[in-house]
Amino acid sequence: MRNLAYDIVYGTMEQGGHSDALFHDILSREKTLSSRQKNFLKRLACGTIERCIEMDFILDQFASVPVKKMDPAVRTVLRMALYEIRYMEQVPDAAACNEAVELIRKKGGARYSGFVNGLLRNIIRKQAEIRIEEDCVRYSLPRPLMEELSGRYGKKTAGRIGEAFLSRSGEITLHVNTARISVEEYRDRLTEAGVSVRPGEYIDEALIARGVSDVASLYGYKEGLFFVQDESSMLPVCCGDIRPGQLVIDVCGAPGGKALHALMRLGGRGRIIVRDIYEHKVARIRDNIERLQFENAECRVWDAQREDKSLEAKADVVLADVPCSGIGIIGRKPEIKYRALSQIDELVPIQRQICRASVRMLKPGGVFIYSTCTISERENEQNVDWLEKNLGLRRDSLNPFLPEALRNRLTEQGMLQMLPGIQKSDGFFVARLIKE
Repeated sequence: MRNLAYDIVYGTMEQGGHSDALFHDILSREKTLSSRQKNFLKRLACGTIERCIEMDFILDQFASVPVKKMDPAVRTVLRMALYEIRYMEQVPDAAACNEAVELIRKKGGARYSGFVNGLLRNIIRKQAEIRIEEDCVRYSLPRPLMEELSGRYGKKTAGRIGEAFLSRSGEITLHVNTARISVEEYRDRLTEAGVSVRPGEYIDEALIARGVSDVASLYGYKEGLFFVQDESSMLPVCCGDIRPGQLVIDVCGAPGGKALHALMRLGGRGRIIVRDIYEHKVARIRDNIERLQFENAECRVWDAQREDKSLEAKADVVLADVPCSGIGIIGRKPEIKYRALSQIDELVPIQRQICRASVRMLKPGGVFIYSTCTISERENEQNVDWLEKNLGLRRDSLNPFLPEALRNRLTEQGMLQMLPGIQKSDGFFVARLIKE
């Protein structure tokens, strides 16, 4: 398992890959892994990536060579072993150390085995002396990101956000396909199968499951009884007030959760056009729509920054869940934290061009839903201000479409910012605007 976990950690932290994709690539290859092995693999790999800043801080206190100057294979093995020592109680410290020595040998680093062994054993002996006082290390967040969150929300709230990023891993939210099965019946089926599940916090169609290593193994996956979607991501369709008979256009549709939710709301009447820029992503949307047995959907490869004159002023609702820095979903995709802030400057112009092209497809009086999975003001509130000033849109209250627990002064003004640790969800932003 550690060899497979190494591939995920190394591929993510040293080669810029995506941990989720690497994990599922392994599952597709290693067909004989048990549920216990999958859970161990995911916890070790994702936990190491998640706590990497903390691991590096501790290693730098004890190592004669700074982590940044270590051989990449060595620092990968050390990060994994230290995570096991600190956070995986079922693994004895000595076993974690021995396994690390064996792993670095397998990775062609036999000459480093003594260094790895000595460093880890020294840390094990002196664990009680380790002190972590800085918030950026405690929550394993890059210092610039921690400062950004503290500057905007205050130190206390930033701490709650950082803590939520660390505590939400291990949970997934299932959106029950109520066209096929009731929420109550599906919850009972999962419970009977031994899955730990509880009701959603805000959306009636949501169930929150814990300890699921392979979603495809859950009851009803092949039959299309559910799809994976965080409750916050359900809000755009709720706020769009989608109804039977409408034409809905989802301009950045992958992996298809909002399109599936919209199809549930359309109830077999009306139509949705779902687009994304890459064929493999559109193929995934098609697969999900087919799995849930929905019709009246057109899936197509399209760059959302391009105008489509054939659909000018045709749509009742446009869903624009634009590419963003993803800060709100660090709890699920921890590698995002290491590069999120550096992407914002190039993302904002793309987000605005997507909106400019998309608004043209909206009927006068139609609803434009702008959403992101980030908590960056530049990508959220500032973009909504730009939409109003430049694209003939006006904000419209979200309150009629939200559960009471989410209503506040900002939602009355047509915007909602979900914060991890404050609301019980991913970080997410949604705005509702009407075309004049």
